[in-house]
Amino acid sequence: MKQNDYLLSIHSLYNLARYAFLKIESNYARTVEISGITLPQLRVLWIVKVFPGISLSNIARIGCWSTPTVSNIIKILMNKKLIFKEETINRKLYKLQLTDLGNWYINVNKQGKENKIYLFDLIGLFSSEELDFIIDIFTKIIIKEKKEFIFDYIDKINELNLKIDASNFDIKTIGIIRKTIALYNLLRIFILTIKSNHSEPLKEFNVTYAQLRALWIIAAFPGVTSRELSEISFWSPSTVHVIVKNLYSKSFIHKEKALIKNAHYLDISKKGADLIIDDYNKNQKTLLIFKELEGISYGDILKLNVLLLRMNNKLGNYKTDEYIKKTIVIIKSRVFEE
Repeated sequence: MKQNDYLLSIHSLYNLARYAFLKIESNYARTVEISGITLPQLRVLWIVKVFPGISLSNIARIGCWSTPTVSNIIKILMNKKLIFKEETINRKLYKLQLTDLGNWYINVNKQGKENKIYLFDLIGLFSSEELDFIIDIFTKIIIKEKKEFIFDYIDKINELNLKIDASNFDIKTIGIIRKTIALYNLLRIFILTIKSNHSEPLKEFNVTYAQLRALWIIAAFPGVTSRELSEISFWSPSTVHVIVKNLYSKSFIHKEKALIKNAHYLDISKKGADLIIDDYNKNQKTLLIFKELEGISYGDILKLNVLLLRMNNKLGNYKTDEYIKKTIVIIKSRVFEE
């Protein structure tokens, strides 16, 4: 095995995991929003249900959020009267509890056979051995990330059937669904941890994590429209508008008005192309942001990538494989041939 092959397999693993997670997450978010709350708000309700009396800081830790983000979500949930603060001896500290209405929102968002969430599409996609293999690999990664506390949360979510209405599923299917829920949560923690690890080093390059991801997509698909960028990235059109505006103001991209209304053709500039390679050399080629993957064999990574590609195809993420192949061509020509 050549080191370059190993690095490219990690590049593939990260992107396969990321886009599978994003597809499931975006679908789940749209489903939950019908009830009148957002997925992050529901996720906080789950955490408080599982750990009654939990503190704000521990919610942030389990949810992989910043403290200000959690504080804002809690404020919204309290205004909706879905949670309340339990008085403590130390008035500077407080514990959070669910209200009856908060419990109602959890119950109304339990997914059953009649629901068409993408998580259920994964039932039967993998054999029991394959599913165990994927979970085992990501479990090892999460342990290296020192996020073992998430395992207790996942176990309790499944024990209480907080995400699913188990009444119409047989025992075997419930077992598969619980493993799939575990996989989804492990993917989420993995992707958000990598994002957190990568965000700080990117300050040197004057870009955010989202802007870097956009640059890679634009580099892979020259002439991509802002609308297509929204579809590939799972960002809203308004988010893409802000990202494109910032990248253009920094001269990282060129843009040209497209024939489609309110859309632009986007191309990466030399400055932008140099930036993504400089970042790759400093933060990815060195495994600086992928330290948790060290120790996982090349063979296991290749096997995992095959399974994650199958997941992406099942989810309809057909652009993912094309994106990975195109970015690998860029890496080979700009990094490994220099």
